[in-house]
Amino acid sequence: MEKSLSHHIKNVPIPEWARKSAFLALLLLISALSMRAAQQHEEMQNLYRQYRDTPSEELYKLGRTFLEQQKLDEAMVCFSIVGNRYSPKMNSDEKRICAYALNNAGGISQLRSSYSTAFSYYKKAMQVADEPIHQTYNNIAGIYLFFNDYQNARKYLTQAFDVSLEQKNWESLSNALQNIIFLSWKVDSLTFLQPRIERYRSADSIPHDVRYDYTVRIADGTIAASKGHYQEAIRIFSGIDSEDSAQSSFSVSYNAPLYVAKCYMALNDYDQALHYLKAVEEETRRNEDTYMLMYVYNLQITCCQRAGDAEAARKVKYDLLNLKDSVNTAEELEKIKNIEFFDEVDKYEKQVIELNQQKNSRTIIAAISCLALLVVALFFIVTIIQNRRLWESNKELYRKNDELVHQADFEKEQRAANKKKIDGFIEKIAAMQQTIDGLQTTSAAPAVDPLCPQSLDAEEASDETAPCAQLPVEQSTIVEKVYQQLDDVDFICQPDLTVERLAKAIGIHDRYVSQAINEGMSKNFNTLLNEYRVREACKRLTDFDTYGQLTNETIAEGLGYKSRSHFTRTFKKITGLTPSQYQKMAKAM
Repeated sequence: MEKSLSHHIKNVPIPEWARKSAFLALLLLISALSMRAAQQHEEMQNLYRQYRDTPSEELYKLGRTFLEQQKLDEAMVCFSIVGNRYSPKMNSDEKRICAYALNNAGGISQLRSSYSTAFSYYKKAMQVADEPIHQTYNNIAGIYLFFNDYQNARKYLTQAFDVSLEQKNWESLSNALQNIIFLSWKVDSLTFLQPRIERYRSADSIPHDVRYDYTVRIADGTIAASKGHYQEAIRIFSGIDSEDSAQSSFSVSYNAPLYVAKCYMALNDYDQALHYLKAVEEETRRNEDTYMLMYVYNLQITCCQRAGDAEAARKVKYDLLNLKDSVNTAEELEKIKNIEFFDEVDKYEKQVIELNQQKNSRTIIAAISCLALLVVALFFIVTIIQNRRLWESNKELYRKNDELVHQADFEKEQRAANKKKIDGFIEKIAAMQQTIDGLQTTSAAPAVDPLCPQSLDAEEASDETAPCAQLPVEQSTIVEKVYQQLDDVDFICQPDLTVERLAKAIGIHDRYVSQAINEGMSKNFNTLLNEYRVREACKRLTDFDTYGQLTNETIAEGLGYKSRSHFTRTFKKITGLTPSQYQKMAKAM
C-alpha cells in the first residue's frame, strides 16, 4: 500500500547570534527610515508652503510643465492641491481645471502601477466636471483592459467614442476607435464595430488628414477580416505606411503588422504569422510595452502549437513566464513606493491648513517613531523565537518527506520487479494452458475476464448486482495496475488527468478503477494523483542541475497544474512546506 506524505508541524528556536544580529539590523533600519521620513516630511511641507497660495490655473500649468520634465512628485503635488480645491460653488471653468488636475493625478498613479488610486482619481474627475472628459473614459478603459476586464473596457471605450464625437475632438475620437478595434481583435468579436466605423466616416466636419486616413484603413482591414476576406485585409494592412502610423495619434505603430499576423493565423499560415509577430515583438521591446509583449508571446505560442512545433512553443512560453515574473516583481516594488508616496501626500494635504500652528511636528514624529520602534522591537523578538522553532520544525518535515520520497522510489522498484516475475509466471501458465487446450477433445465455454467490463454484454455491465460489480477477488489486481500506471511520470504530469483516462490506460472500466482506489487504497483518485505529483515535485525542486533555472510556476505547469497557487496549496497540504521552503531546506541540509 502506498504511503501518504503526512506531517505534523512542530515549533523549535534558532541560534542566539542570529537574534542579536537581526535585532541590531532592525534598529539601524528603523533609524534610517525615521530620518528619511523626517526629511520627506520637510520636503513635502516646503512644497505645500510654496504652492498652496498659487492660483489654480497657474498651478495646473506648472504641474503640466513638471509632468513634461518627468518630475512626477512635484507634478503630483500641484495636481493634488488643485483637485482638492474643488467646490460645488465653482463656475464651470474652475471645475474643469480641477477635473483635468485629477485626471492628470490619475495618470501619474497609473504610470506608477497604482491602479486603484488612479481609478479613484479618474472617477472623481468624472464627478467634478460639468461636461464629460473624453480622456478620463479612455484612461479608465485602459485600467480595465490591463486587468482583462473586456466588458468594462468596451463600455468605457464606447463612452469615450461618443463623448469625443459629441465634442468634436477628432484626435480623441480616432484614438477611441482604434482602441475599440484593438479590443475587438483581442477578444475575436467584431460585430459591434460596424455602426461606430460608419459614424466615424460620416462625422460632420472631421478633417481628412493623415490621422483620418490611417484610422479608415485600419477600419477597412478590420471589416474585411470580419467577413472572412483575410487576403484583402492583409493587402489593406500591409499597404499602411509606417510614417502614417507614426503620425496617426495612436501611441504605437505596430498594430497594423499585428493585425496582419492575426489574418495569417486565420489562414493557417503560421510561418508568415510568426514572421510578423517577431517584427512586432522587436517593436514592443523597443517601446518597453510589457502588456503588448505578453499578448504577442501568447499569439506566438498559439502559432507554434498549431504548427506542431512544441519545442518552439515551450521556449516562447518560458520567455512569457520569465516576463510575467519580472512584471510581478516590478509591480510589487512600485506598489510599495506608491503606498509610501501617496500616504505622505494624503497626510500632509490634510495638514496644510494647520501648518502654522504645528510648531512641534518634528517632536511628535520623533515620539511616534520611538513608540513604533519599541512596538516593532517587541514584535520582532517574538517573531525571532517563533522562527527558531519553525526552522527546526521545517528541517524535521523536510527529513520525513525526503524519507517518504525514497521509500516510494523503493516500492516502485519492488513493484517493477514483482511485475517482471508475474509476467514470467503468466507466460508459463499460458504455455501450459495451450498444451492443455490441445489435449482437450471438446470445446470449452468462452472464458470470462474476471475484471469483466469488456466481456459482459451491455445489460449485464449496467446491472449493479452483477458479481463483477463487487470485485470480490480482483481488487488487488486493479490496485496493482493503478500503481504501475501512476509510476509513469509522463502519464501523471498530463494536465486534466482524470480517473476515466487512467481507467482507459489500464484497460478497465472507470467504475471499477474508482471503486478499487476508494476501497483498496482508502483515498480518492485526486488525492492519490496529487501525492504522486508532489513526490515528483520534491525530486525536481531538489534537482538543481536540471531544474535549478526554472521558476516554481514553470515546474508546476510541467507537473500538470494549471496555476502556481493550486500547486503551492497542494504541496503545502501534503508536505507541510511550501515549494520555496522545501527548496530552501534542501539547500541548507
